[in-house]
Amino acid sequence: MRSEAHPSEQLARTIVMTLRWTFRAAACALLLALAACSGATPARPVRPNEVQVIEPVGREPAWTYAPQEVRVSVGTTVKFVNMGKEFHTVTSSDEGRPFDVGLDSGKSATVTFDKVGVYAYHCGVHPQMTGVVRVCDGACS
Repeated sequence: MRSEAHPSEQLARTIVMTLRWTFRAAACALLLALAACSGATPARPVRPNEVQVIEPVGREPAWTYAPQEVRVSVGTTVKFVNMGKEFHTVTSSDEGRPFDVGLDSGKSATVTFDKVGVYAYHCGVHPQMTGVVRVCDGACS
């Protein structure tokens, strides 16, 4: 013989099950939101004589080089690091293009600056990305 659950017990079980599934759904939604927010490129501290490509997620017009200006002494090698997920370039804006390097995601390239001057550069793929290397004769102030 089969006994039927008392109606109040069945209601309590339904409420508990509904609360469990509601909690699980909320936890999944929270994890998805955190995963979406963590899509931002994790920037590590910029090292001396280093420029990073920064890509704020979902904001391509805000993609940039950081720092946008670097001051170095003659003969210094500057390292450009692509911290983003897209391909970028570091292309000299000067006539004759003394440097033009491609940067795949997670890769780096170096450029040595042997002459005093101001070297503007940009990304050939994303022209809103610009930066400057100021090369000083001796220590820069």
